[in-house]
Amino acid sequence: MSVPGQSTTTSSPGPSGGVNAPGGYTADTGAMASQAKAINDAAEDAQDEVKDLAPAKVTEAEFGTAHTQWGADFTAAIDELGKGANAMCTSLIGLAQSIGSAGDQYAAAESEQASAATQSGSGM
Repeated sequence: MSVPGQSTTTSSPGPSGGVNAPGGYTADTGAMASQAKAINDAAEDAQDEVKDLAPAKVTEAEFGTAHTQWGADFTAAIDELGKGANAMCTSLIGLAQSIGSAGDQYAAAESEQASAATQSGSGM
């Protein structure tokens, strides 16, 4: 069965005669780290910008007499918008940390497997 975005080709010999991973099943740990940093930095920048969004800085009286009835709704909407924006930034920072952690795990696993392959072939 074909999975979108993944190659269905078989493994081919690597440069040293070993077998490479099938196409589409590799992890670029450097790209994972740089993307995690980019997401984290963007979320932190956004977090700085939205931190003062809530509570609303306008009072009902400042809406004017014709619009006072909408003041409470506006204030509640701004408060919810601020909470949502801050929650989104926090979630993105968590996502960035997860991507970075996954990249570290891939790198450690690759290093371990390379070491095991080297050791298994050292007696030949």
